[in-house]
Amino acid sequence: MASNEPLVFLSCGGTIEKIYLPEAGRLGFDRSRIADWAERCRITAPWRAETVMLIDSLEMVDHDRQQLGRKIAQTPESRVIVLHGTDTMADSAKAVMLQRKEHQVIVFTGAMVPASFEKSDALFNFGFACAAVQFLQPGTYIAMNGKIFLADRAQKNIAAGRFEEPTPAPNAAH
Repeated sequence: MASNEPLVFLSCGGTIEKIYLPEAGRLGFDRSRIADWAERCRITAPWRAETVMLIDSLEMVDHDRQQLGRKIAQTPESRVIVLHGTDTMADSAKAVMLQRKEHQVIVFTGAMVPASFEKSDALFNFGFACAAVQFLQPGTYIAMNGKIFLADRAQKNIAAGRFEEPTPAPNAAH
């Protein structure tokens, strides 16, 4: 990676960015926290951040994925980290795989528990994605739970609360 080329963070919202909104009595969004986390994690690589949308990934529709894909395609830098909700992260990662530029490394990450909660996995996943995006070959990946998955080889295991590779379907023909 060129030392002067920044890491690019694209925020889509998701659990990682949620906070408690007392006036509404629920979790939601008011702004992206990426700058706060970069400072807290002492990220020394140059970086910049953009908010693409702030929504729960269960509310994300094809139009939103197309918007994210266009944003990635318009991004000139080669190292892009997408903060995204975990429920549909794999769907979005697969949807934007073909829209990235040939030289780009796209790493999706998120959290099972909001960063604003004490026992969150958010900052670990954030830092892990920052490291991963600097060492991976061009492609689209998901970095969660200390593991890196190819975008089309990851799924959320809701019961276990983690990402994993899909279990191959048993071969019916013997």
